[in-house]
Amino acid sequence: MGRIRVAIIGCGGIAKAHAKAYAASQDLCQVVACADVVGSAAQAFGGEFGCAAYLDTAKMLDAVKPDAVSICSPPSGHLPAVRLAAERGIAVLCEKPLARNLAEANEMVEVVERQGIIFMNALCHRFHGPVNQTRKMLQEGKLGKLVHFYNRFAFRFDGVEKRWFTDPEIAGGGILLDTAVHSLDLFRYLVGEVAAISAQVSTTLPVAVEDSAALLMRSTSGVLGEISCSWVTPPGEAIVRLYGTEGMAELDYNAQPNLRYRLAGGEWITVPYEGPDRFTGETRHFLECVRDGVTPSITVRDGARVMELLAQAYSLARV
Repeated sequence: MGRIRVAIIGCGGIAKAHAKAYAASQDLCQVVACADVVGSAAQAFGGEFGCAAYLDTAKMLDAVKPDAVSICSPPSGHLPAVRLAAERGIAVLCEKPLARNLAEANEMVEVVERQGIIFMNALCHRFHGPVNQTRKMLQEGKLGKLVHFYNRFAFRFDGVEKRWFTDPEIAGGGILLDTAVHSLDLFRYLVGEVAAISAQVSTTLPVAVEDSAALLMRSTSGVLGEISCSWVTPPGEAIVRLYGTEGMAELDYNAQPNLRYRLAGGEWITVPYEGPDRFTGETRHFLECVRDGVTPSITVRDGARVMELLAQAYSLARV
């Protein structure tokens, strides 16, 4: 195989992150086309990244015949785009959340596995260097026995009430689907599988979905977890903390370096990181899987499991 020919479906902000990440792997790929139902968005994106622009995804796939696609549309477009790619045997990197709801996620599993395509859910925090430094620390037992996981991704999303993020027909839900999807995957990646979950949600803005939420969890090994997220609480915070019997680690996405830890009776120790950003790492892994014909480390079933946990959270949430 020569350079992998990639097309991008959906031309919003996250699509630009994918395109820039692919540009960092020009030895493996080239972005050859994009598609968006908004013609001006497609044309602007194509002009910026030097690729052909289309209004219709199916026509783009048939005309360009890419080896792989990044699906960067809002959630309502994920399943239809996966169907189109899968029936043509095209590898897929699909943005989070996997779908609007569990039924769509389960259908996506069936489509992907029936067609046998390479598929990866874009849960990019697994490729954040300091997250993997933290995971190695836990695997080595540096913090002792893990007891507690805490995570907060919160900020003020100005104007979100006018965006598709708060339209349940497009997004499927609110901040749980938009942001806690990453948090739940981080818990599974760093701690292990979720055995029990409960949730509370609230809405401050004049929108039809939740704009703040809190989750409580217990892993199959007994580790407790807390997740909080919000679109309405400036100045913002992006923190993961892990507490063990011998010390704690703190991963602050807004600090440099991101990771520090402190053992019992000791001082804070910072852990430097030099390497690619998470989008570059994510797309590189996907491209290598396409090139080598192997299953990505994040499968369609990983994405569906997070959707299952979110469905449980929504069923238990109280406003």
